Amino acid sequence: MKTLLLTAGLLTLPSAGAVKVGVLLPLSGASSVTGQAAKSGYQLALDEINKAGGVLGKPLELVISDDASSPAKAVPEFVKLVTVDKVDFMAGGVSSATSIAISGPAKQYNTFMAWIGAAAVPVEDAFADDRYFFHYHPWAYYNFEAILGYFRYLKTYKGAKNIAIAYEDGPFGSAGIDASVAAFKKAGFNVVLTEKFKTGSGNFGPLVSKAKAANPDILYWIGYDTDALPLATEVKQQNLNLGMLYGTPPSWPVSFEKNPLSDNVAGLSLWLPGSPQAESRKFVAAYKAKFGSVTEEYFAPLAYVNLKTLAAAINRAGSTDKDAVAAEMAKTNVPTPFGQLTFSKSNKIQYQGFKAGNWLHFQFQEGARVPVFPIKFAKKPMVYNK
Repeated sequence: MKTLLLTAGLLTLPSAGAVKVGVLLPLSGASSVTGQAAKSGYQLALDEINKAGGVLGKPLELVISDDASSPAKAVPEFVKLVTVDKVDFMAGGVSSATSIAISGPAKQYNTFMAWIGAAAVPVEDAFADDRYFFHYHPWAYYNFEAILGYFRYLKTYKGAKNIAIAYEDGPFGSAGIDASVAAFKKAGFNVVLTEKFKTGSGNFGPLVSKAKAANPDILYWIGYDTDALPLATEVKQQNLNLGMLYGTPPSWPVSFEKNPLSDNVAGLSLWLPGSPQAESRKFVAAYKAKFGSVTEEYFAPLAYVNLKTLAAAINRAGSTDKDAVAAEMAKTNVPTPFGQLTFSKSNKIQYQGFKAGNWLHFQFQEGARVPVFPIKFAKKPMVYNK
């Protein structure tokens, strides 16, 4: 497994006494689009941190490891970062399944973790009351709160009534599915189908056939980027009549927006390059300057914010003492590309960052991701096909 030691984005030798942050990301496997986007965000943040003087008077170092989107590979990589590379803090974390898998070693080694992803409720259960666990990404129930708000709008103004749900069989898709169905029903929707699938299988024929028989207005799917194109292809081939195909992958396939099958597919994002916040415009300019173009994957700015706020907390603490850094992290109150970041309690953890109000809903229209809801942020009218 490839491990990179980075100082200001360059492969380097370790500096004696420098602060080291271990970063565990899926740089290969099913979640690799997300992981690679996050890696770029970390590299940009590292450049800026070290240009501004580093951490505790020395260049900050990142040790980046690939968990290969696999719980079985994530555990030894996590243990290696903590025990062999002897990182002072851990960051990263995308997949819920891998985060659950490393929760045991994290507790064993009393690891300080600033975690950007892993939204499934079982992850929250695994780290409940952990005094060194800071979670940036909204939990699944915050995500669902935002989705339910949008679907209620579609019900009121577009007549959407019937929902089919397709969900991947891991923690990301399966955790809380019963509660989601109950919430949809309570909101006056008919849930006409709930169907489980295996991420990466590409076999959506039977699922779409069942959906066609159920005649939904919305097909709501919960999976990863590898599922988007096979599902959209099958919907097209079987001529499934939908008002909207709506998905919630952490990232979308590279160049998906250039494929005609993406037209009017809708989704959820914490951020888009056109987000109006001043910090978003700064991030976009810096990202373009470093990489030559801008990503639309929100895990890039999320990783950027993650490392910048962690480094700032360490500097304010004046040491790598975990209790001192945790106390400073808890005081975080900064503008970000997503809006203001503070940490407060969620259902089960002490330090939760972003919540339901940070989400945007978009559609792929004319080769781009276009914000369509909340209406005050819409760049174009949404397309609803029923």
